[in-house]
Amino acid sequence: MRKPDANGIRPPQDVKGGDVRAFLESLTGPSRGNVIWLVDNALTVSVSENRALSLRLKDDNPPHDNDVAALQWAGDGYSITAFSGNKIWVNGRLVSSERLGHGDMIEFGEKGPMTRYRICNHLFPTHHTVEDILSDAYAYARSSRRPFAKRMSGALRDSGRRLASQTTILFRITVLAALFLIAGLVYLLYQNDQRLAESIDEESRKIEAVAVMLAQTREDALTPEDLNALRNAFENQIISTEQRLGTLEQRAGAPTRVITASTRSVAFIQGAYGLRHIESGKLLRHVLGPNGEKLQTPFGQPWIEPDGTGEPAEFQFTGTGFLLEGIPLIVTNRHVALPWTSADREKALKAAGLEAEMLNLLAYLPGEAEPIEATLVRYSETADLALLSVDANRVQGLGLPLSDAAPRAGEEVYLLGYPTGLKALIAQAGPGFLQTLEKEGTLNFWSIASRLSFEGKIQPLASRGIVARTSPGSVVYDAETTTGGSGGPALNRRGEVVAINAAILPEFGGSNIGVPVSGLVALLGEVEGQ
Repeated sequence: MRKPDANGIRPPQDVKGGDVRAFLESLTGPSRGNVIWLVDNALTVSVSENRALSLRLKDDNPPHDNDVAALQWAGDGYSITAFSGNKIWVNGRLVSSERLGHGDMIEFGEKGPMTRYRICNHLFPTHHTVEDILSDAYAYARSSRRPFAKRMSGALRDSGRRLASQTTILFRITVLAALFLIAGLVYLLYQNDQRLAESIDEESRKIEAVAVMLAQTREDALTPEDLNALRNAFENQIISTEQRLGTLEQRAGAPTRVITASTRSVAFIQGAYGLRHIESGKLLRHVLGPNGEKLQTPFGQPWIEPDGTGEPAEFQFTGTGFLLEGIPLIVTNRHVALPWTSADREKALKAAGLEAEMLNLLAYLPGEAEPIEATLVRYSETADLALLSVDANRVQGLGLPLSDAAPRAGEEVYLLGYPTGLKALIAQAGPGFLQTLEKEGTLNFWSIASRLSFEGKIQPLASRGIVARTSPGSVVYDAETTTGGSGGPALNRRGEVVAINAAILPEFGGSNIGVPVSGLVALLGEVEGQ
């Protein structure tokens, strides 16, 4: 066996199996973290001026000034006795002599150091259990007489150090693996939060896009409030905006020939488009409740999702178009044939990751009981114009001729169209028609138009105006119209199309802007060149 170490205690390497009785672990002071093995029967404990703890065999040397206590083996454990003039605390209690138990906290003197006493059950402890380490930290925090903040920081610091250095390799590997796992979970949670934030942002953009589309739909679709207003107008015999438009010959004595010859070629356009989610490729559909009802968002908008189980969400619109003479094509505005491209709608759709798709596009002609399906052929990149193809067999003998020259300022023009859409048509049909619809319960965007057509009540409204200005890109005139009249023909006295109505300028006394017929001729040239 090797000689005792500087403390007078045999090193653990020299201790034979069964010789180790207990140990002291310093928790504070310069000796913090050091373990002193207790092997011999009688030991003297010394504390230096810098609070370093040391032990030696009791009979090896004469007493020192720094000696504070004696440890004596008593069969199954050690007893500690304070030397005269020294103070010792065991588990926070001042004692002069005490039989030590496993786990006791010993504090030597007013300023420490503090140690933890453990019995080894005659086995050499190469590692400490987590329970022991945490128990030490708790006992230290509870029994130490140091300030609370220092007690807690010391307990946390020492328990962390001991967990990292005095536990088994397997435990440390397990802890590292757990830390890596926690770090991985934190990263996954962060990624999930990012995706959730992006999803919320995308959802908000989608809601914004849908709101923009619904704003236009509300202008064209019938609402219960619109029908109530029409009913009240009929009951009170009030002449509504739609009725005041009247036909041209009733209001201004315009040539009956032009109106009569042109009316059957002016189409009422009715359509609806949906929104497709680009990433999933799915159309947005209504989300249904448990009873099959269409649900709404907290903002009062329809709740529509790519994975909705209801019908595709429809964004409805109406407009005006006219047939070309000798060609089975309907002319209208680009913003009528592609309503999602006007204003800020296209930008809102792109930001929301959506694209519009036409679901249904119909053209109703005066005198025809059934609508004609229409398909977009081409639209102009520079002018507000679009061409729709229709069944040639359904439009034989119809169509308007085009003027060879632009109108001059001061010339009269006659504007045909369907301003305010279905509202004006119901107003023209009279109170009896509205009562029939209400009785049958067919107050539906599609069914109303179908019933109007079947009963021969689809007729364009006409108004007269004077050309104020003509330029290569526009014709400005004051013929009266409103929303829904876009795409209608502006005719000269010979019944030739001189412009295609495109926009209203209410700030200029109700003036309207039309696309010159030269723009239409250029677009037709593009189609022929295909």
